[in-house]
Amino acid sequence: FVELSKSLDRQPAGVAATVGRLRLLLIATWGVYPISYLLPILDSANAASPGAFVNRQIGYTIADVLAKCVFGLTILKIAKMKSVAEGMKDSD
Repeated sequence: FVELSKSLDRQPAGVAATVGRLRLLLIATWGVYPISYLLPILDSANAASPGAFVNRQIGYTIADVLAKCVFGLTILKIAKMKSVAEGMKDSD
């Protein structure tokens, strides 16, 4: 995060705010994994039940979609913003 923070001063307008949101998304989505893992343990009576396993997998799936798909789309947005700032035509 340190080198990324240093480079934000040289980035086009809007990139710094988007990178800030990207950092929050990264922390939040990675936080879902341990929470999903620990939830069945909190309900120890049903920790080994099939429902607990399914709920854990649902949590992992939600985290995967957010962590990978949304993160990738946000990176694409940053790349497009930088391309437009460098004078390239926006393809949208």
